[in-house]
Amino acid sequence: MQQTNLQKNVSMEEMFPLIEECLKNGSEIKFSPRGNSMYPMLRDQRDEVVLVRPLDLLKKDDLVFYRRSNGQFVLHRIIAVKNENEFVLCGDAQWIKEYPIYRNQIIGVVRAFYRRNQMIDCSQSKGYRLYCRVWGFLFPVRYYLFLPRRILFKLYRLLLK
Repeated sequence: MQQTNLQKNVSMEEMFPLIEECLKNGSEIKFSPRGNSMYPMLRDQRDEVVLVRPLDLLKKDDLVFYRRSNGQFVLHRIIAVKNENEFVLCGDAQWIKEYPIYRNQIIGVVRAFYRRNQMIDCSQSKGYRLYCRVWGFLFPVRYYLFLPRRILFKLYRLLLK
C-alpha cells in the first residue's frame, strides 16, 4: 500500500486553537515557519521546527513561538530575560529588539528543528549552542552584516517592478 503525504497551507489563526490544545496536553507540534526573520538558522518554508509547551523557566537563547498584541504569530529568540514574566526578543536576521513580550504571550518553545531531514536538538547540539553564542556576540553588528543582503533584495524588487 502506498502512503501519500498531503500538505495543505492553513493560516496560523485557523490552527491556533488546535496548536494550543495539543501543547497543553503535552504533544509536540511540527511546522515549517514562514518568513526570513530567523535566517540563517531557519530558512523560509524549507526547515521545520518542533514546538513543545513552554517550560517553567524560559532562558536566553530559547526560540519561542508567541503572539504579538496585534495578533500576529512570530517565532523569535529570547535575547534577554528581564524577569520571569518579561522577555526581550529578536529574530536572528533582525537588529531591532522587541520588548516587552510577556510570559502569557508565549505559546510554545522550539525543542528541535529539521534541516535537510536531519533533526537538530536545541538542548543537545553543541553546534547549535555555538551558533547561539556567536550570533549573540554579533548582535551589535547585525545591521551591518545584513546590509549587503538588504541592498540586493531592494535592487531585486526594483527590477521586478
